[in-house]
Amino acid sequence: METPHTITEREAPSMELEKALKEIKRSEIELQTIIDALPAQAWASRPDGYNIYCNQQWLDYSGFTEEGARGWSYRETIHPDDLDYFLKQWTDLSAIGAALEVEARFRRIDGEYRWFLVRAVPVRDETGQIVKWFGTNTDIDDRKKAEALLAGENKILEMIATGEPLAFLLEELCRLFDRISTCSMASILLVDGEDRLRKGAGPNLPAELLSLFDGMKIGPAVGSCGTAAYRKEQVIVTDIDTDPLWADFREPARQYGLRAGWSTPIFSSERRLLGVFGIHWHKPQGPTSIHFRLIDSITHLASVAIERQHSQEAIRASERFARGQADTLTRTLDELARESSFDRIAEYALRALTGQFAASGSSVFLWNPTTGLMDLGFVLEKGQLKSTSDPKLAAIYPSVSWNDIPQWREAFEAGTPLVLGDIREGPGAPWRRHVLSQGIITVLVIPTFVAGTPAAAFGIRFEQQRQFSREELELAQALANQAMLAMQLTRLSEESRRSAVVGERNRLAREVHDTLAQGFTGIIVQLEAAGEAMAQGLPAKVPGHLERASALARESLQEARRSVRALRPQALEENSLGIALKDLFAKMTSDTPVVAKLIVDGESRQLPEEWENNLLRIGQEVLTNAVRHSQATEFHGRLTFDIHGVSLHLRDNGTGFDAGKKCEGLGLQGIRERAETMGGKLVISSEKGKGTSISIVLPTDLETKS
Repeated sequence: METPHTITEREAPSMELEKALKEIKRSEIELQTIIDALPAQAWASRPDGYNIYCNQQWLDYSGFTEEGARGWSYRETIHPDDLDYFLKQWTDLSAIGAALEVEARFRRIDGEYRWFLVRAVPVRDETGQIVKWFGTNTDIDDRKKAEALLAGENKILEMIATGEPLAFLLEELCRLFDRISTCSMASILLVDGEDRLRKGAGPNLPAELLSLFDGMKIGPAVGSCGTAAYRKEQVIVTDIDTDPLWADFREPARQYGLRAGWSTPIFSSERRLLGVFGIHWHKPQGPTSIHFRLIDSITHLASVAIERQHSQEAIRASERFARGQADTLTRTLDELARESSFDRIAEYALRALTGQFAASGSSVFLWNPTTGLMDLGFVLEKGQLKSTSDPKLAAIYPSVSWNDIPQWREAFEAGTPLVLGDIREGPGAPWRRHVLSQGIITVLVIPTFVAGTPAAAFGIRFEQQRQFSREELELAQALANQAMLAMQLTRLSEESRRSAVVGERNRLAREVHDTLAQGFTGIIVQLEAAGEAMAQGLPAKVPGHLERASALARESLQEARRSVRALRPQALEENSLGIALKDLFAKMTSDTPVVAKLIVDGESRQLPEEWENNLLRIGQEVLTNAVRHSQATEFHGRLTFDIHGVSLHLRDNGTGFDAGKKCEGLGLQGIRERAETMGGKLVISSEKGKGTSISIVLPTDLETKS
């Protein structure tokens, strides 16, 4: 029979054991609490990788139950792109018992993958055999995204520096965001000068959806992107199905599975709106702090890329502007050197303006100082130059005051070109119906001034609606000013020539009156006196009158010869024919595209004055035609003296003409007449596109007779 003491002795160890078990249990709970509270996922596996334990962090992240997490299920959560590498690392390192350290993406309970650093160490028994693996998974997703963003930024900046096309840069920016933020669909839309969205890039968005927004006007309720551009502030739509900003676009959004859309304006360094960066999702959601940092970086890089593109375009436009001005000015000066006709210069100016802007036609109205009205000067329609000398055209284009046409008044008051984007709308000029019948829609009006007074209104016409950059408007104004200057110079030159001709004609009239006319009058007086003496029966006086008449006739003949000599070219008074021709060639081709050369063969000798005059004038006429009309770049002359006579051969490499047709406008009739007066032989050879050759041969016997 047991005594109380015996029972107490037996129960004491049992109480100690129970106490120890409770302490162990408490320690296990504390350890489990500590493991579950670790800022990492903790796990344990058998040597072959079979999972036998996961802490609560892993269970909460993966969505597995404690039972479901056992075994190989963790492999299902590894990103497919990382699984093979992860398993190879595990196999290789576990085979040698080395510690494991590898990065991989694991799927979260909501389907998103995040980067983790997996570290594991083996646990060995007393014989050194691996019996378990203990490991942790540490979330490094923010670090990996920061690294990817930094690498992506550097790549984009390098691409910008090397001048990659803007479309390629924008697409790479969208791909960068989508790589870092999985399941997103990034896009960049540009905003044009009319506040319309324009397709930039969106590699993961359906092309049809991008096309839907391309050309759309921004506004207060135009989805996320159109609204962000309109407000010039970030717009976050977490649920497209319920947000009023998407009311007009909800159906296409549903069609393509869009449920959320965030948009951020892209600004230049001067806060000018360049475009919009948009991100769309297949499920409702809002941005995290990581997303905001990504958005800030992408919009900044997009701004740099777009601004650089605009800068390059501005530089190219400036180069085109400068080249256009230089080319047109050069051609204008060449044309002025070749052509002195006001009509021809005006035609050239209109064709130059029309060609420079690939337009359908052009016109110029000129201010008439007598009436104070703007008269149509010329109009280029369907490739043909017309003027108001055509009665029908004069009726279509009446003279008007520039003040009476609102568009002209606006252009002249501002002193800058004015774009009439659609002449079918708004007030129009009296000739609008006729211009519309030509298929014209857009007209660029360019005012020009002389001494601060309106001088001309140029109009460049287009058959389609046309927009103009600032550089194009500046170029148009510069070319119009050059055209106006060329026309003014030509007009002044014509007036100067007319004045010079009138002055020379009056001088010759005075010379003839004071010399030949007076001499002939004296001769008539003496002859009449002789006749009267005969009638009065005074024959003794007749010889005296006749002698005086004869003396007056000889004096008049001398005066006539002196006047003819006075008309002889100064060049021949001072030099031989060869030198005179060389000087003439040099003066006439100075500052022109034509290079002229003269070769003198044989021993130069004095020719009759009339011959030298005629040969010099023939050389002058032929060279003038080459410089002004034939577009030649080379002109060759050869003056030959030999025992058979003298000859002058002239040829150019210009456009030529049909020698079989009548071309008296080129001065050929005058050349023929001069050759005939000398009794020489004239040969003219020319063919379209192959230049012109003219030869005059004067035999020795003719020279002797002269």
